[in-house]
Amino acid sequence: MDAEGKGDHSELTGPCTWTGAMSSFVLSHLAGIVANGNKTSSGFKKVHFNQCACAVNDMFNTSRTGDQIKNHLNAWQRRYQKINRLRNLSAANFDEENFIITLDAEHYSDYIKDHKNDADFLNKPLEHFGEMATIFGNSMATGKYAKGSSDPLGMEQGGDTEEGEDVRANDGLSTADDNRASSSASRPKKAKTVDNEEDSLICVLKYVGDKLSVAIEKIAAPTPPAAENDVPADLFETLTSVPGFEDTHISAYYAYLVANPHIARAFYKLPFNYKLNWFAMYVSDKFHGC
Repeated sequence: MDAEGKGDHSELTGPCTWTGAMSSFVLSHLAGIVANGNKTSSGFKKVHFNQCACAVNDMFNTSRTGDQIKNHLNAWQRRYQKINRLRNLSAANFDEENFIITLDAEHYSDYIKDHKNDADFLNKPLEHFGEMATIFGNSMATGKYAKGSSDPLGMEQGGDTEEGEDVRANDGLSTADDNRASSSASRPKKAKTVDNEEDSLICVLKYVGDKLSVAIEKIAAPTPPAAENDVPADLFETLTSVPGFEDTHISAYYAYLVANPHIARAFYKLPFNYKLNWFAMYVSDKFHGC
């Protein structure tokens, strides 16, 4: 559970905390806005953050604000910036299938001696990299929250950043750890920087393309007429793919949908965000205090 820094507090609750499920929900929600083409070229607008806050509050029974969503996204933006710096290490490679920055055993051992905090980013899958690449794209090349007129993705300019967020990410300023990284690993050549920028764009296109491909396959597949009392065959898998709910919630809502097949079919056809809202309303009504 991550604690947000000063200035990011809920009413009467002290420091704002974020569970892994909540972070996953926020990133999925905002990545969906980008994938659907609803975000402007200048970044997310206040209405986007407010909508996300409402969805989070409905899902997790919290009282988040749009500013808190924006601050939390800033932390993930700094994390994505650090990932891009680590990808530029001279001995590093990037596994585009599994989103892993790889170093061989010798280079990894030498590097981690001086940069222990970077262990979470190397030789293991990068959590939510697909969503981060979709949201931030290629706008993190240089500088703190750098973006230009040609950047299709990124944050709305002029936003406040949070100090002290408990996320292992650098805020874009030079630190002692980064200075040691520069001395222990040769600076990347310009050609490799260009290659990595192209790789980032490829990752974004691949991620969005995979989503579109799955959607097209579902639309193109012939759908046999359903019996009046039938529910979609993969209804349970659909429910389990919705983040943030416990097994008890999934089991109860599945039983409810099976008992009401006309509602089940309507739920199944909803866009993802509306599925989340329906599910959250049911849980809030049946599981008080959740």
